[in-house]
Parts: sequence; structure tokens; C-alpha cells
Amino acid sequence: MGERLGQGMTLAEATAATSQTAEGVKSSSSILTLARRHGVEMPITEVVVAVLNGTVTVTQAATMLMTRTPKPERYGI
Repeated sequence: MGERLGQGMTLAEATAATSQTAEGVKSSSSILTLARRHGVEMPITEVVVAVLNGTVTVTQAATMLMTRTPKPERYGI
């Protein structure tokens, strides 16, 4: 699924071209809603949902993730 989205296919096109279930496609929005309700930051999930919704391109998603402000999980790398 990710490879197809990365090639520029829409979610509908990628889904039609995929014979297997792609984990996260259906659950990512619910996971993000739950995280926000509990004040949990999930930047990767946010970007995945944006790509799946078609509001962000894969190129924009990569830039968003690579240029975000470092958080504690990135210290020491």
C-alpha cells in the first residue's frame, strides 16, 4: 500500500490494486482520534492519516516528519 501511495496513486487506486489487507488504512483515523482525546502526540500517525485522506502528498509527508522539532525520543541519536 505504501509503495503504491508513494508512486502517486490515490487511496482508492492503491486499494483496488492491492489484493491483501493493509494494516492501518482503516484504523489510523480512529487511532489518531483516540490519541488526541488523551493528549498523546503521534506525528507519524497524523501524517499517515493526511496522506490517506489525500490532503498531503508523500513528498510533503516526508518533509513534515524529517523537519519537525526534535522530541525526547530522538535525543542521543
